Amino acid sequence: MKMTDANAVAGDTHQRDLPLHRFNKLCTEDIDEIHAHMSSVFCEHSLTLTGGVPPIAFRHNSKTLANITFNATDYGNPYGCVNIKIPPSGGIYLLQFTLAGSAEIVQNGKRFVLGPRQFCVIGPDDEMSQTLDHGYKHFTVKVSKHSLEAALFQEIGLVRPALKFAPGPIEMKGEARCLSNLIQTICADVDEDLDAYGHERSCNAVEHAIKHLIFAAAPHNHSDLYIGNKSPAAPYYVRKVEEFIRANATTTISLQDMTAISGVSARSLHTGFQQFRNTTPMRYLKEYRLQLSRKRLKEATDRNESVTDVAMACGFTHLSKFARDYNELFGELPSQTLKKYQ
Repeated sequence: MKMTDANAVAGDTHQRDLPLHRFNKLCTEDIDEIHAHMSSVFCEHSLTLTGGVPPIAFRHNSKTLANITFNATDYGNPYGCVNIKIPPSGGIYLLQFTLAGSAEIVQNGKRFVLGPRQFCVIGPDDEMSQTLDHGYKHFTVKVSKHSLEAALFQEIGLVRPALKFAPGPIEMKGEARCLSNLIQTICADVDEDLDAYGHERSCNAVEHAIKHLIFAAAPHNHSDLYIGNKSPAAPYYVRKVEEFIRANATTTISLQDMTAISGVSARSLHTGFQQFRNTTPMRYLKEYRLQLSRKRLKEATDRNESVTDVAMACGFTHLSKFARDYNELFGELPSQTLKKYQ
């Protein structure tokens, strides 16, 4: 074998040691190029090297399925450390899995080491600094804040208080291992050029499964309600009103209607929703309608519907308030959602 052929084989093997090798976004030795690239992919942050100026060989592979982006990163630092300081992103959750080596992390004042067979969750409001040891490689899953919180709402009828994950490492066992195994399988299939993930329904199913494994695997401030084994189920009258809302959300519903359906007083109904859903009956109704409107806006082109058509069909009569509430919940105006899916 010629030397050039041997080098080519070695280079190919080196590329394949990182997931998603078919979807490389950047290979470089330029630290400024690395900083600009990673800031554009995730969020603006600081990036420095300590321990000399090594001949780094940075690689970043990335693939997006539906509303989730998978990223495999190797800073290619043979010695010394890579130091990263990350401010609150505002709009994304990141799951960071260690592939090799270890990283010392300070997340919201808590210091810990993230090693092999561990991951952590970085929230949109978290402040974090990381010191990546030489040879550290990691895999991240990027999910938008609004899509993840919408998935939680669909499960437990709750988006407030804001979703917050506990800082610190999570061991790969139980649900966390299931989550890791699913992600590894997806990446292996994508790297083999299997075309199932080119279908929108497949991508949506994968997204759904990953989000719900995240809720089960990573401790968060709504874990008790989500897992359902640490707090009692909501009383019958709360569940009865939830069922009524789901069945009649596009029609006119008043608090009096919900009270009559519940069979309890307005005060008891309000207390039940506050205690078990951390919201009020009317806010639950509004946010359920907003979820419906978002789903319908994504499909509006097929129905030849406008924003006004969707708002009216989902029970909203004041268009300016609808736009304001929609923007508050999803971080974009209804017209922007409609445009994205045209």
